[in-house]
Amino acid sequence: MATAPTAPPAANTVAETVLPRPVEQLPAPALAAATRKLADRLTDLFGMGEEAAQAFALAVVDPSTVRRVVETPERLPVPGGTILAIRAEVWARCIIPDPRNPRIGPARRHPASSLVGRDESTRLRPLSEPTAAPEDRPELLQRVQNQEHLAWAAKQAHDYVIENNDWRDSIRQQGVMTEVWLAATTFVHEDGTPSVTVPVTAEGSSRMTCVHDLLELRSADVPYGRDERKLRSTIRKLNDEVTMAGPPDEVDPDVAVRVRCEKVPALLLVGFESYRGAAADFGVAVKSLVALRHVDYPKPWGEATENEALADAVIDELERRGLITAGRAEWLSGALTPDEAETTGFNRDPAIRAATIARLFTDRDPQVHAAIRVAITSQSTRKRITTKLLLDVATSLILRSLSEEDARKRERTRKYLKEALSGELAKEWDATLRSAEELAAAAYTEAAAQTPGPATRELAARSAYPLVVAGALTADRGTRNSDQPDRRHPGEVIDRMRTTVHGVYQLRQALVDGANGRRIRLVDETGEVTRNDAGREVNATDALLRNTFPRAGEGPTHVPAPTTPAEILGNTLNVLGSAIRAVEDAVKKVEAVQSEDGTPAIDSLGADKGDCEIWRGILLDTLDKLPLWKQRGLQRHGPGDDLEDDLDDQDDLDDDLDEDDPDAEGGVTSATSV
Repeated sequence: MATAPTAPPAANTVAETVLPRPVEQLPAPALAAATRKLADRLTDLFGMGEEAAQAFALAVVDPSTVRRVVETPERLPVPGGTILAIRAEVWARCIIPDPRNPRIGPARRHPASSLVGRDESTRLRPLSEPTAAPEDRPELLQRVQNQEHLAWAAKQAHDYVIENNDWRDSIRQQGVMTEVWLAATTFVHEDGTPSVTVPVTAEGSSRMTCVHDLLELRSADVPYGRDERKLRSTIRKLNDEVTMAGPPDEVDPDVAVRVRCEKVPALLLVGFESYRGAAADFGVAVKSLVALRHVDYPKPWGEATENEALADAVIDELERRGLITAGRAEWLSGALTPDEAETTGFNRDPAIRAATIARLFTDRDPQVHAAIRVAITSQSTRKRITTKLLLDVATSLILRSLSEEDARKRERTRKYLKEALSGELAKEWDATLRSAEELAAAAYTEAAAQTPGPATRELAARSAYPLVVAGALTADRGTRNSDQPDRRHPGEVIDRMRTTVHGVYQLRQALVDGANGRRIRLVDETGEVTRNDAGREVNATDALLRNTFPRAGEGPTHVPAPTTPAEILGNTLNVLGSAIRAVEDAVKKVEAVQSEDGTPAIDSLGADKGDCEIWRGILLDTLDKLPLWKQRGLQRHGPGDDLEDDLDDQDDLDDDLDEDDPDAEGGVTSATSV
């Protein structure tokens, strides 16, 4: 269902999943004769009871194909023996998810708790464990009080799955792609209702719960209402709609979802061979098989490993589509040493490589976006392509430049770097190969005019790498034993820096110091490296950067002992900023008060007229003054005339400083070691 690429939505609102699987006509349900022949073979070869064999045969989409492979079943080792299984496609309307889904185990309330009967979730007793059928038949028996008991249990399992393990978005687009495990299960009713046999998903199967939900089918009705004629009619109507639609991509979306859900791949558990002397039976064997998938399963890769795999897949897909060259693919994937990168025409600076990767993964180019989407969703149908995921994957590539071997430090850097690249960096800008001086000059022009744009975003993206890797910015460390003046994530601090001339100078300094493999130094408003009272250079630390570049709206940083009019004014503006923030918080608290009907009390009760008039007058007077203050600030801090000279002068400092001075403020963390 190929279509011309279209521009994706804004990066900060992207939440796409896998491309929909094309649909085609469903096969017609098998005739009774073919079904009967398969049932007979299952009985003859595996000793299944007639009802169980017939239940499997009715569920199979193509009995004749299954009949040809039934003599060579798959052998699945489990403790105590071997389960025999057959692969087949089955009709979703002929099987049910386990009404005793193991996932809901912790939520069950048993009679011993005295909680049974308290509310709907505990109205009846939980279903008991299924047991093996007599005479070593490869079947299960499930005892229920009555049909209502089965319906209640199935509803509890359904609600839990939809709340905690919802596969519907993925299944809408792709259908079920991995097999469900089916065991023929007979429901024995204690109220005398005749027993019914139906294939039941042995592993619980959240997927089948979601399939039935999408088909608007109540699972508990399936054992009592299987109707071959109705199934045949349903399939015929769906096929007619697919045919009338013409090309696959023009099929009505609702029809396409139903077509994808009508049949699913399955593994029919048809037999069990126990070891000599083993006490296991078919019921125990099925539990063992399920445990191997859900209890004693292989350790998951983990988020970092998943993102590494996705990152490689993206680079491969971009190269496969001709969107990047083989050489660029090697550079982006970290396959080139800095010397090799420089020799082949790419930049050796890891900060430039980092910015290039960050831009690549948030690019709005439709061809690039389509390649990234296919690469990610081909490995996971449930991953939503959000900006967060894109930056998670990009960070995995960026970190390949990091020389740090300590695993804990690498993971900490990974976390901080993801947070540093968020926010404004998802908007429009280009990853250029400009030098730090050229980029800073362009960013200075934007910041001085109070119009931060592409240049400041690129500067922020490029400087995020040295700031985080050198430890000059960290994530929120909480409130205990922390010197952080605020709880902003690194991206918020960097974004604040790029909006001011002072911040542009600091970001530029981070690039220069990072490229020279030294500690990042703090600079003042003129771009000069800050020195303490002893004349030693001050290293940029997380606390210093946060204090120097506070959150917008908080006013200048508070000076403990102000002496000049500028410092005194700065402190009073800081008080004003805190007061305005306090007003904002107070308004939120006022609006949070609710009336008895749940609506905001202020909307119905209002406030005193006199109070409101006084408050409004004060606020309006303040609003009238703010534009004037802003204009005065622009006149005082406007663009300078000698920017290039100021920036070039900073390079001279790099040759004079003692990089190993243990007395310099801010610690001794280097740019290549966290």
